Amino acid sequence: MLAGGLLLGSAALQAPAPVLARSVHLAPHVPSTVVSGTLEGAGPVPFRVPVKEGQQLNIQCHSRKSGIYFFVKDQSGSMVYDSAVSPQPDRWTGEVSSAGLYTVGVYQKRSPVHLHKGQTAFFRLHVAVNND
Repeated sequence: MLAGGLLLGSAALQAPAPVLARSVHLAPHVPSTVVSGTLEGAGPVPFRVPVKEGQQLNIQCHSRKSGIYFFVKDQSGSMVYDSAVSPQPDRWTGEVSSAGLYTVGVYQKRSPVHLHKGQTAFFRLHVAVNND
């Protein structure tokens, strides 16, 4: 019985499983789409966006709650943009330097007290890929 309690206790202390990235699908001749989700806690909600070299990636993030930001990482995982340190935290446009799957992650940046209370935040992400 003690071993079972220890096993259950250690399972409760383990970190939550990482959130798998969802793919953003753009239909032929439709360069943009809208995806949405709900943030819970401090972990990001990631989306993978397929892009070609020279295309422009346009991101707009909308939420009714404050403290909601997004980042963009290239196919190697290097940070391209973080809206939390931008004067315009709800949008970004940038040219893609190489083809691949870019990751756009939406996250909450709040005090640790608020993040652990289980507060959620709904968001809507407008994603556009243009050949400009």
